[in-house]
Amino acid sequence: MKKIVSFLIFISFINFSNASEIIVGNIGLAIGNITNQKGEVLKAGDKIYFGDIIKAEDQSKSQILLLDQTVITIGAKTSVTLDEFVYDPNSQKGKITTNIIEGSVKVLSGKISEKNPDNLIVKTPAGSIGTRGTEFQAIVDQDEEVSKVLLIGPGQNNTLGLRPGAVEVFNDQGSVLLDTPFAFTEFTANQIPAPPVTITNEQLQEFQNFLDVREAGLENEEVQTAIKEGLFDDNQIQGNEIIGEIVQTALDTAGGGLTFDQLATVLGVSLEQLIGEEGVEEIENESAENQIAMANAEGGDGLAYILRYGGENLGETTYGDFQGITAGTYTYTANGVNMAATTGTGSGTFDGQTIVNFATKEISNTFSGTISLDGKDTVDFSHSFSVDYSGGGASTSLDNVNLDQFSINNGTGATTSVTLNLPADYANYQPADSLYLGEAATNFFNVKMNGSSNSPTGSVGTLSFTATQYVDIGGDIANSINGQRTGVMPARN
Repeated sequence: MKKIVSFLIFISFINFSNASEIIVGNIGLAIGNITNQKGEVLKAGDKIYFGDIIKAEDQSKSQILLLDQTVITIGAKTSVTLDEFVYDPNSQKGKITTNIIEGSVKVLSGKISEKNPDNLIVKTPAGSIGTRGTEFQAIVDQDEEVSKVLLIGPGQNNTLGLRPGAVEVFNDQGSVLLDTPFAFTEFTANQIPAPPVTITNEQLQEFQNFLDVREAGLENEEVQTAIKEGLFDDNQIQGNEIIGEIVQTALDTAGGGLTFDQLATVLGVSLEQLIGEEGVEEIENESAENQIAMANAEGGDGLAYILRYGGENLGETTYGDFQGITAGTYTYTANGVNMAATTGTGSGTFDGQTIVNFATKEISNTFSGTISLDGKDTVDFSHSFSVDYSGGGASTSLDNVNLDQFSINNGTGATTSVTLNLPADYANYQPADSLYLGEAATNFFNVKMNGSSNSPTGSVGTLSFTATQYVDIGGDIANSINGQRTGVMPARN
């Protein structure tokens, strides 16, 4: 986090009537529905003011980044307030008091706790938690009036390599000290905190269900790591494919891949938010196997970014949008995209790369993969084509302009670009013939992404590939497979 011009902040409800005007931090992450006490929807980058009540709805998650670099992560169905904030950036001294109204909070202490270990206090209805430079998690169960605390650090189980630390849990009845990894206690307002115990699997699962990115039934540690390190890496996303990496890990370790429901759960959104109502209706008509294959091909890093931070779809990219950029390149990459049979039988995977060269006004594409239709042996193919966009009308969309149809020899994999206009042109692509008809395309969209300084022009692309056989020369489909990766962000050079 960037250093802030030196000043001293002291905030309290008693001493300041204009406390709501004092900035104490910002939203670093927003998944799902995150609001404040005014009902305003919060996105990544929005400022947090003293006195704000930050609330995460069901299937939602947020991170609050305070000025001293303390990170407060709030889970689903959680509300928190900041009751006190004192910070001098020069001396890195101060004090923080926050209150968990309900739900689950994970705290990663910052500069204040480094210099003044006892000056970060988290309050709950049952009592308080004092941290000594570490990482911990707390749950407030309003129904049972119980507060629960888990020490995540120190030692090898500390997820961020923090120095050893501890938390003191206390109320009017007494106190306990948690100073070993995964030490756990629970307490009520009228009960002394229970002696620390090592957390049970059931209790650990309860914490994870409240706060962590859920692994959607995939209990493999590698899949969980891919999810957490991919979707919640604070580095700027450019060109890599977060969801693709997660899916590939899942395929390698989970024996079949993710369903759409699992992918939505991983991202902390509803199925409708992920693929839309029409998409839900579409997959309901697909087999379970096809649903998995389609889900594993669906989303790129741009989709992940939008779901994380929010954004605004400005529409399809036009000739003029790209013509207005005179130098550099955008490279869109999709690897390991799974293909499902939309008609008949078949399967496959493909890789795609599309490079927009703004100096030459040319789009270069290479699509390759391994496919099979109608029970035939798999065949490897690779096909390249280019599109000149220098002459198109400025307001005309590039939708389906960067597209090529080509034959694929199902024995050798050799490819040749073709043009199909008449019904008779389909005569060579019947199941008994030696050719498949391939169609590759990359379409571009302008999306303004919250928290990103990148131009929205062509900020995401969709790479798709289809291979088809036809019943007869009339163009009726016998077998067809399709795959796509939606929302791929380009590497910009």
